[in-house]
Amino acid sequence: MVTLVYGLGESGISATQALVRENERLKVADAGDDDRLQRTLRELGVEGVLGAGPEILKEADRVVVSPGIRPRDPVLRAAEERGVPIVSEVGLGLEMLGGRVRVVAVTGTNGKTTVVDILRRMLGGMPHAVAGNSWRALTGCLDEVREAGLLVLEVSSFQLHYLEQPGFDVAALLNARPDHLNWHSSFEEYARDKLRVFEGQGSEDLALVSARDPVGLGAADELATEVLVVGEGDTAVRGGRLSLRGREIAAEAELRFAGTHNLENALFAGAAAQRLGASFESIRAGLLGYRLKPHRLEVVAERAGVLYVDDSKATNPAAVAAALNSFEEPVVLILGGSEKETDFAEILPHL
Repeated sequence: MVTLVYGLGESGISATQALVRENERLKVADAGDDDRLQRTLRELGVEGVLGAGPEILKEADRVVVSPGIRPRDPVLRAAEERGVPIVSEVGLGLEMLGGRVRVVAVTGTNGKTTVVDILRRMLGGMPHAVAGNSWRALTGCLDEVREAGLLVLEVSSFQLHYLEQPGFDVAALLNARPDHLNWHSSFEEYARDKLRVFEGQGSEDLALVSARDPVGLGAADELATEVLVVGEGDTAVRGGRLSLRGREIAAEAELRFAGTHNLENALFAGAAAQRLGASFESIRAGLLGYRLKPHRLEVVAERAGVLYVDDSKATNPAAVAAALNSFEEPVVLILGGSEKETDFAEILPHL
């Protein structure tokens, strides 16, 4: 079998190196052609084509695609028309692991990096490895994952698009709001890709959805696994206190972060950690010691009574709305960025 690795960014390079270690037959390609790509191709030392088009599919039995490449790319469209299987880099990594490790997967428009970060701290001394979207390519740390026996995986909609029936031990969909509509054909496709995180789960697995998210909540009754709805029942924030399956894990005043969305993120992480076997003490300690990563409602200065906050990780309207909802003071908003073809209507009530 010949594998074509298409796209020579971080994921493509990692996938190529992993396949070389396994002595797989492969070739690599990228639609671009510049000095960096030429240098990358030389360093990989494998057969490759730059400035590639659909002709590179000749003799390819499958395509491993980098997450940044859109499905409407000519090579990927041609692969689908010819029935050539397309696999994401994450999918290749999971295939190479062969189901021998437990996997908790976290996705969502907003908050997934924060949830993974809180979760890894809650796991304390439990052996685990972290990979995926904002972290590192899964195919680049397979030995570490095998040794740990537990993988905490952050997955984007791009990575889920070509991932079928992953069967994660714990799967979390934090929210699905309009985003990346310059990559997906519609919000409906984007939402379907997010829901792929639950595919392949069985009755012994756990699915986590939010009471505030119509997409996850709407699919909950159809899932063939145990479902925990975060934000309702005994896993919610009530009276400034965070409860996990009926047990209080912290008071809001004890935490080093704020915001309704961040409190919900903490509960998602706690529910996953509990399922993975973390103790109550470890979950609480991880939560109390947690500080948000940079650029997430990060206070950078206070001058003359004005608080300056960096929230540049808010890269879609839903994230900006959540941030604005965290402040009672008047806000001067500096807003900009690349166009993702999303609707800004949900920000309007905050302006």
